[in-house]
Amino acid sequence: MVPVAVPMVVAVLLCATVAGATHGWPGVLGALLAGIVVVAFLGSTPLVMNPVARSSPVLALPAAVLFFLVKAFAAMAVLLLLFDVGGVAEHVDRRAFGLSAVVCSLVWTALQVRAFRRRRVLTYDLDDTPS
Repeated sequence: MVPVAVPMVVAVLLCATVAGATHGWPGVLGALLAGIVVVAFLGSTPLVMNPVARSSPVLALPAAVLFFLVKAFAAMAVLLLLFDVGGVAEHVDRRAFGLSAVVCSLVWTALQVRAFRRRRVLTYDLDDTPS
């Protein structure tokens, strides 16, 4: 997760800079909030699923489906709270939030693919018996 963190911070700051130049302070808030939401949602998956997959590979798939459903409902709750409760919508630019969320998600995914391709994962295990 460390090789992804620094470029992700740079991407969020770049989104905030562009949003600030085009939409002002609400754009900056929207972009920063989008970066936080993307990192929280996408970063939570390896933190939760890696220990589950290591401890019980059989339960990894049901746990992943359940975690996906929890994150889907959490995303709906975040969006409802963000734009309907307490006048937050007046201080956050929705367009900047949406575009920054898309950009940050794509950057996160590309960085994760790059990190995964550099890992050396053993795909099969040779027996000790000679053939």
